[in-house]
Amino acid sequence: MILKISVGAFVRSDAMKAVLEELATDRMFVRSSIAIQDGAILEGTKFLSTHQTPDLVIVESFATDAQSQSAELDALADVCAPGTRVVLIGAVNDIDLFKALIEQGISQYFYQHASVEGLRDAIYQAFSDRTTQTKGRLISCFGLRGGVGSSSLAHNIAFELARAYDEDVILVDLDIAYGTAALAYNTQPSYTLADALTQTDRLDETLLQRYLEKCTDNVSLLAAPGNLISGVQVNTQMLEGVIALVQQMASFVVLDIPHIWTGWTQDLLVEADETVLVATPDLYNLRDGKNLVEFLSPNRGVDAPTRLVFNKVGANKAGQLDDKDFKEALGMKPVASIPYEADIFSKALNNGDMLRTVGAKSKSVSAIETLAKLLSARQNAQTKKKPGLFNFLGKK
Repeated sequence: MILKISVGAFVRSDAMKAVLEELATDRMFVRSSIAIQDGAILEGTKFLSTHQTPDLVIVESFATDAQSQSAELDALADVCAPGTRVVLIGAVNDIDLFKALIEQGISQYFYQHASVEGLRDAIYQAFSDRTTQTKGRLISCFGLRGGVGSSSLAHNIAFELARAYDEDVILVDLDIAYGTAALAYNTQPSYTLADALTQTDRLDETLLQRYLEKCTDNVSLLAAPGNLISGVQVNTQMLEGVIALVQQMASFVVLDIPHIWTGWTQDLLVEADETVLVATPDLYNLRDGKNLVEFLSPNRGVDAPTRLVFNKVGANKAGQLDDKDFKEALGMKPVASIPYEADIFSKALNNGDMLRTVGAKSKSVSAIETLAKLLSARQNAQTKKKPGLFNFLGKK
């Protein structure tokens, strides 16, 4: 397991500083931030009174009796957010104190010193609820025809999901030769999907993390090579391992699937939690949409509906069909209609920006935001924060 947490450590002894420095190099924390500050529980309490509380606080206490140590913890509780996990290294060797601290919700108590292995195990146990999370929601975006804008929509859906939920999103550009996600996010990746696909026998979270390009605070990209000489021949077996791995690393995984009809594209469209078919509302897309829906409906089943999205609405008014035409032919209406706003789309393309950056108040951005929330399957769910192990924290 690889954790993505923030850790604030307030320790005075050189031995504990050395333990924490070694711990920070452990692969379990490759995606975590560990800040080590000189001091103990009193200095930590003062610091946290004016700073945001990390997910985990590790503190040393040099109080020599249980009453003094309890008073220090009460002061710490007053400045920490609810749900904060706490590991305490103390100077009191008392089994009754240990039991009382665990009952209060302290994640772990160490007498005088903690080893690297002991501290690592304590942190693993403290965040064990995160190890049982369901895999990230898989969203496949596919254009009914080339040029309908499915890639641009995939890029912006990833951006809007990250913005709406402040959670990790991984965008996977599967168009090996012509992928544009790196250009859309104005980045030059050092590694690409081709690297991951050629290392499937040894691929793990640590290696895959190296291949991901960080685009925003919450959006990471597994980019396509974007050239004709990668030499990679994609197949279902190669992709299965990569996609299963990225689903463990993010709350949402958005697949930008190229407009080709092969075994692996069919599998991704069938198996995704959400399959988005992007169309411009014309006769050609109507025909291709009917063919695709007839293929997908029996394979995906009623519990995994296929979503139709109109893009570039208004670009060709003379030949444009309406919702009713698609409803009659496909048995479905579009869940979103994104207007043709050439100015903001062109500006975003040329600047390497997402649409919200250049046109936050546009109808297109509003439509994509609403679509992203629909695809998240959370739009009607109330957000509930799980209680932390140190439940008495956050008394303020």
